[in-house]
Amino acid sequence: MSNLNTISILTKKIFKKTVEIQKEFPELYELLNETPLFFSFAEKNITIRDLKQYLISLIAQQKSFEKRTIQKNDLQ
Repeated sequence: MSNLNTISILTKKIFKKTVEIQKEFPELYELLNETPLFFSFAEKNITIRDLKQYLISLIAQQKSFEKRTIQKNDLQ
């Protein structure tokens, strides 16, 4: 698979995960703007590794938020 294909796939996955977070966890989606990024989208040398790390961070944030939400609901 070429780098361009890999970048395209990762970008689509990031978009899909972001939309999922927006729909299922709007509170978390609002916080994503406050999450510091380790790269700028204006940067021309974003690597596949950068995109993978960002996707992993989105997944981790969602899982953590889900866990806290479940725990919060259990206490109520």
